[in-house]
Amino acid sequence: MLGPSTALQEDQECSPGRPLTHAVLDLRGLDAPQSAARGIVRRVLTQAPELMDDVVLVADELVGNAVTHAGEALDVSLDLFPWGTVVQVRDRESDTAAVPRNPAPADDEEVNGRGLFLVNELASAWRVQSDEAGKRVVAVFLYRAGGLH
Repeated sequence: MLGPSTALQEDQECSPGRPLTHAVLDLRGLDAPQSAARGIVRRVLTQAPELMDDVVLVADELVGNAVTHAGEALDVSLDLFPWGTVVQVRDRESDTAAVPRNPAPADDEEVNGRGLFLVNELASAWRVQSDEAGKRVVAVFLYRAGGLH
């Protein structure tokens, strides 16, 4: 469910560096932040359905990781470009080194440990970076030939 804390902007003119659509959802204090993140991704990506399943899964995993490892996800943002989509999840934990750069798949018996492996497999590229609140994990999804029409 998207509420008053959702910011959604759509630009009529777009350059490669400026998003067609920018959406931010404040996740602080929500009972179901992963569900809220999935909802905003679905809403924005109605314009790019070929990426929807992968971006929904990655947003869900990133928010889940923030809740599990940092106690809370602060927000999720989504930018839709002619060339692809960028999803970002922020949390208050500042230790960017705690996020493995080349995550390995979990053993079959393990219940957890697949999140970043999935991010690594599904996103075209991803990174973790420090920001004023703590850190953010950024995942980039490139369209196949042709882009968004």
